Amino acid sequence: MAKKRIAKMIRLFLTLFIPFISFAQTNDDVRLLMSSDKETKSKALLRLLSSKEVATFPILNAINGKKLFVYKGNLVTIGKKNSTEEKVTYQVMHLFPEVKTLTDANNKTLKISLNDLSAVKFSRKERLSITPLLPYINLTSVDKDVRKLAYTQFQNKSQFSDLAILKKAAAEETNTELIRFANETMLAIQLKNSKNSDSQLKHIMALEKNKGDNTAFILNTFLENNKYLEDKVQTKIKQSVTNLNSRSTRIDWIQNLFSGLSLGSILILISLGLAIIYGLAGVINMAHGEFMMIGAYTTFCVQEVFKMLADGSLNDAFFWVSIPIAFLVSGIFGLVIERLIIRKLYGSPLQSLLATWGVSLVFIQLARTIFGDLTSVKAPSLLSGGWHVAPQLVLPYNRIFIIVITIVMILATFLFLYKSTYGLRIRSVTQNRNMSACLGISTKKIDAMTFFIGSGIAGIAGCCMTLIGNVVPDMGQTYIVDSFLVVVTGGVGNLIGTIIAGLGIGQFTKMLEPVFHAVYGKVIILGIIIFFLQFKPKGLFPPKGRISDD
Repeated sequence: MAKKRIAKMIRLFLTLFIPFISFAQTNDDVRLLMSSDKETKSKALLRLLSSKEVATFPILNAINGKKLFVYKGNLVTIGKKNSTEEKVTYQVMHLFPEVKTLTDANNKTLKISLNDLSAVKFSRKERLSITPLLPYINLTSVDKDVRKLAYTQFQNKSQFSDLAILKKAAAEETNTELIRFANETMLAIQLKNSKNSDSQLKHIMALEKNKGDNTAFILNTFLENNKYLEDKVQTKIKQSVTNLNSRSTRIDWIQNLFSGLSLGSILILISLGLAIIYGLAGVINMAHGEFMMIGAYTTFCVQEVFKMLADGSLNDAFFWVSIPIAFLVSGIFGLVIERLIIRKLYGSPLQSLLATWGVSLVFIQLARTIFGDLTSVKAPSLLSGGWHVAPQLVLPYNRIFIIVITIVMILATFLFLYKSTYGLRIRSVTQNRNMSACLGISTKKIDAMTFFIGSGIAGIAGCCMTLIGNVVPDMGQTYIVDSFLVVVTGGVGNLIGTIIAGLGIGQFTKMLEPVFHAVYGKVIILGIIIFFLQFKPKGLFPPKGRISDD
């Protein structure tokens, strides 16, 4: 009896104190890596490799990448590079016992030159000894995608001994998606090592509840590799796979609906100004897409100015400042084109079409000459990433912003057209130009104002387009045909018709793309619109006034 008590006390002692002893040894080995004696460093590295302590993985990763340094008596590695005319500096991260970016007295990220760091060097043979541990080391990588791939690789293994390391790595994880990946990986290993049906059912239900990306594949693979499972286990696996596949289908539909809403918002934003211009003047403005391009390049220029004049803390502010500037710059370009070219071509649709097409070609070539073939705008950090509504359902913030700004522009346009004096004059000229002139309205000023506003709205559309693609000289050509389809289908100059047509075309496009692919889907959409116009040649909401009489 006394022997059993002594044995129990010894086990309790070992359970409580071995982790502290192990951590103390690990801490000593980490410090020995900074030793000037090569043999001491080598032995310390071997002990760290054999311990498989998760806290040391960032150090091993830095050794593998030849990026381990000593700074003020601590092991560090370099991060983001910062280049200036004077010197090149790096962000520096402390590695043990936790990874954290070093900051100065003002709590700002510390930027250090390589000359201020002392490199910790290891031989090629010592670095190669780390290779077998790379799958484990990647679990603590700074790169989210690397960590995700590491968890996925462990799903194909059945070593029960890996669970301890996976649990420690998952405990340090803060990303919701990767926590789900880690849980899926651990449950998959536990399922493969389950010895009875009750344990198998428990892990199958936990996997289904976790809703991981690869759960259906894991369950199907387990079913195929275990032919003699009990009937209740096989039934549960098939039911879980069916539930997961049904859920995946529903999520795909929701994603397509959101993508259609996003595309529809883009079409509305681009078509809004075109609808106003076409409704007022009856001008087929083929250069409207280039006003969008001007807005995009204005955003790029504002970004570059902020890089030169503002410090790093204001880098994201450029985008919010560029929205009104893009409106003004595009609006001024539209005003100039109206004054110099289009004003002389009112009442001549064919000539105005050819003239604006020529203007668009000039703008495209001018942009290519000044900016080159490809530039890009960095999205502000506020609009990076997405809203995780549910597992596997992420709505990008940049597209949510486009939807929101489209709603704002629709409301602003509505208030301007229907609640202001100038809006009343624009509607009056749209319906009857001669009668409006007789009442003392300056139709030339109204024309100029309309082109300014319509072109400015296109500029805002271009600013928003920088969030979802690169800025290229011919980017306006991509959307000009779709914009005219929206305007004609909704009814020339009709705000409600433009909104309904834009959303309808956007939704139909995204619904047809998964089935018929993008090109064939576009052809089908065009066919549907042609068929629709056979019965409603003036669109959903036919125009009134001067244009309807032409």
